Amino acid sequence: MKEFPATIDLLVSGGDSRITPNPQTGLNKYGCSTLPDNELTALGSSTASVISLRGMTAAQALRNRCAQLVLQDTQQHIYDQQIRALRSEFLSLCGLSEEDKVDALFAASGTDIHLLLAQWLQPDLTVMIDPAETGSGLAAALQGKHFSSDSTCAGGTPEGAAVSDWRGELLTLAARSQDGKPRDIASVDAELLKIVEQAVKTKKRLLLILTDVCKTGLIFPGIASIKKLQQRWPDQIQVVVDACQFRLSKQSLRAYLVHHFCVALTGSKFLGGPTFSGALLIPHLVANICQERILHEGARAYSHSADWPSGYKASLNLHPGTNFGLLLRWEAAMAELREFAQLNEQQIRPFLQAFRKAVSDRIQHDPHFEAVSNPALDRSEIGSAGNWDEEQTIFPFVIYRILSNGEKRPLTRSESAKVYQELQQPADAQQHRRFQLGQPVLCGERMGTPVSALRICISAPMLVSAQEKLSAEKIITEALLAFERIVEIIDTL
Repeated sequence: MKEFPATIDLLVSGGDSRITPNPQTGLNKYGCSTLPDNELTALGSSTASVISLRGMTAAQALRNRCAQLVLQDTQQHIYDQQIRALRSEFLSLCGLSEEDKVDALFAASGTDIHLLLAQWLQPDLTVMIDPAETGSGLAAALQGKHFSSDSTCAGGTPEGAAVSDWRGELLTLAARSQDGKPRDIASVDAELLKIVEQAVKTKKRLLLILTDVCKTGLIFPGIASIKKLQQRWPDQIQVVVDACQFRLSKQSLRAYLVHHFCVALTGSKFLGGPTFSGALLIPHLVANICQERILHEGARAYSHSADWPSGYKASLNLHPGTNFGLLLRWEAAMAELREFAQLNEQQIRPFLQAFRKAVSDRIQHDPHFEAVSNPALDRSEIGSAGNWDEEQTIFPFVIYRILSNGEKRPLTRSESAKVYQELQQPADAQQHRRFQLGQPVLCGERMGTPVSALRICISAPMLVSAQEKLSAEKIITEALLAFERIVEIIDTL
């Protein structure tokens, strides 16, 4: 019998090339190590998270349990049992009970989740936010194409080729104007309504993707317009909430499900688990309508049958298979979710407000920076209000160079990318502290120069740590130090 793989090997298995460590740096595509990194100030949870010591300990413990169980049982049976246990606990920690009749599908990433959802629902037309504000492979996945040259379960795949005999049309909506400001909600609503009215006239089935929240912190399109459209044409419109950032309270999560919206989540951003752990929450009404649908065998590249809830015929064409890498990555994320789920509003909001004030003041009073504006996070249209997720947790900003004559010049996109990369390097031999921010996001133009925004982000592990006053002060201090380091880097460009 082959020896059960080590934890560090499992954590980078069962995904695609995005989580393969670079042999020279030991980092994956997102700049994250497979091991905890105590010298990294992790402020980039809108892109990905580095595994914590708590997460690593939990993953190691699960690996050891599986290694013992496999001495007396098959890997397939062990995986089936463990994924069912994960599903049950995950739903519970999300504030859901059996009475809610919500199911959970697991997959390696948010992009994999959207690909499987599209293959399952097979809409004629999907409408989503500008791809710059979400996952880079999402557009291809939602049109029924392989979004990469390799895949989670089948290795090599022909990027851009069809996954199955289904093809889907995709339309995208710009979230921001050319100056980087959020578009007027009325113009977005009018554009979306025109698209939907034209589609329903021709009997098309639509998938509308509501992003909550996008890379720069927007809810888009407006919840009110999505809700009205779904209520007006319930037989032709299905809504999925792209909440892969997982910056949602239990109350908001439940509210979306009550409105029969599917919700896509990941454990690797706000939650603080390692990269590549996705989930789709499926409300009862959607399950009733779609439970008999069978996935094309092309979906085998992205999913095993055990990853689907029991009773779903979608899995009939899938191989049994195991993905212990996915299981361990979710276990690491669950370790963070268990801690975070114990906090209440009074424990969360004061720190969020203190962090926002400190970071906003720093950006406002330094000519090197410009905040990317966002409207308030409002979910009252689905009946969710007064929760911690109304507070900002992603702080995007554009960087400027101050010229010798005192004038400001925005950094180009390549210069901003250079700043992002340099932040992850030690300042010098004496200063080992490094900073990881959210990767640069395209954000229109400033003074005729195309720019990208970097992002400082709050994560669930930060909120757990912030329950101790000294730790809370340290987190804010280190976030402010990141701005100082950026200014130092600008002078070297």
